[in-house]
Amino acid sequence: MQHIKSLEYQSGLKHYSKTQLASLIPNSNLKSKKIHFIGIGGIGMSALARYYLSNGSDISGSDKENSSLVSELISEGLTNIWTPHNKKNIENINPDYVIYSTAISSENEELTWSKENKKTLLHRSDLLEIATNEKKLIAISGTHGKTTTSAMITELLANNDFNPTAILGGILTSKNKNVIIGNSEYFIVEADESDKSFLKGNPYLGVITNIEKDHLENYGGDFEEIKKSFLEFAKKALVNNGLIVCFQDKVTKELITNNFDLNNEKLITYGISTNPNKYVFCGKHNEEKNIWDIHYKGTYQFSLKLKIPGQHNLLNALATIAIGYSLNISTQKIKTSLENYNGVKRRFQFIKTSKELTIVDDYAHHPTEIEATIKATKELNPQRLLIVIQPHQAQRLKDLWNDFKKVLSQEEDNIFITDVYIARGTPIEGISSKELVNEISKPNVKHIPGSINQISSTLEKHLKYGDFILIMGAGDITNLGPILANSYDRLAT
Repeated sequence: MQHIKSLEYQSGLKHYSKTQLASLIPNSNLKSKKIHFIGIGGIGMSALARYYLSNGSDISGSDKENSSLVSELISEGLTNIWTPHNKKNIENINPDYVIYSTAISSENEELTWSKENKKTLLHRSDLLEIATNEKKLIAISGTHGKTTTSAMITELLANNDFNPTAILGGILTSKNKNVIIGNSEYFIVEADESDKSFLKGNPYLGVITNIEKDHLENYGGDFEEIKKSFLEFAKKALVNNGLIVCFQDKVTKELITNNFDLNNEKLITYGISTNPNKYVFCGKHNEEKNIWDIHYKGTYQFSLKLKIPGQHNLLNALATIAIGYSLNISTQKIKTSLENYNGVKRRFQFIKTSKELTIVDDYAHHPTEIEATIKATKELNPQRLLIVIQPHQAQRLKDLWNDFKKVLSQEEDNIFITDVYIARGTPIEGISSKELVNEISKPNVKHIPGSINQISSTLEKHLKYGDFILIMGAGDITNLGPILANSYDRLAT
């Protein structure tokens, strides 16, 4: 069997072409096939495992450690899951196909066994491309906002009899799932730029929410390479039914303006402005009513009030509105769906709400996301704000060091920065939370080392009645909110 020759990376990994996939898997048929996921506890991998399980595949998987997602998969009937990775277990399963993600090291023992035994190895994005083959693919790309935008679009289509399938990068609160199984031709995915895999697939409709420096290690450290990849994504969408782009984002606007005809009806812009003619879809804040007035080509359409705060979420809603118009969904149905949208877990998720203490957990881990989430929190006028940040990946902290310093230095609220979470790779000498705090050199910005339980114990000593705790990060910091809430409740009684 064929398999990928080089798993070195973490970037530049050679994915199969559509033609190669067709020869490997005739008719894209994986029903009754044994599919093993290395890293099944990942948000994207677990969604694919659920999708293929529903389509009749025999699923197994492994991960480095147990997690809530792994436990949920087991409770759903996926009993062939184990932690940590184990060569003997995969040997006993003897799968037909082995799926890995960019997060998996080339030295992983299950991956090594698969190569030695000439198993068909597929990157996560290859398997996703097989799933979306011959579907009307709605692909949401961008450095930030993919999950929320994808979730909003999923609910919009599901609420209006489109019966879409969706594979999401977060747990949709209304469904408590990261995958929605539909029976129509519409398929919604997050187009992941982190490893260039968003260039696979053929978008029926494409969205670019924004473009920033991130995952530079997968682009040779060159931001221009990131922009070139987004340009390629944009071209594919414009060849088909359309490209929806946030022109409030300067990099996106410059890239699109310099390479495409802005009079192309398939090119749809959106943004926030006091001038409703500035974008095709424009959100204008109604100060008197504290709602958003939505305009299309300069003409007022309807007013919108989201349950989730922040201008960044209004931008996500504008992209969703553009999709709705492209699919001829009525304005009233779009408005109703968006105003009923309850969010995605880990995207400004309230863990505890009371007069005594409020705790919010958010996935933000890029400086721009952190800044936007803090700004959104302040819209709620918290009595006293305590911010906990877990930097995610030493390489990202190194690449965006000055951006982190700039964003965190401008804040006057109490900020606690935990140790860096290493999802893959190794620590980098001189790049640490302690060094970051030292360079920021402000009394309100503190390093808080230790395990999640130790962090909780330290924070408890700082709490006051009415505090609002904002927890941000993409790693295990998500476990802090429930632990802190339980500890506070126990102490209160």
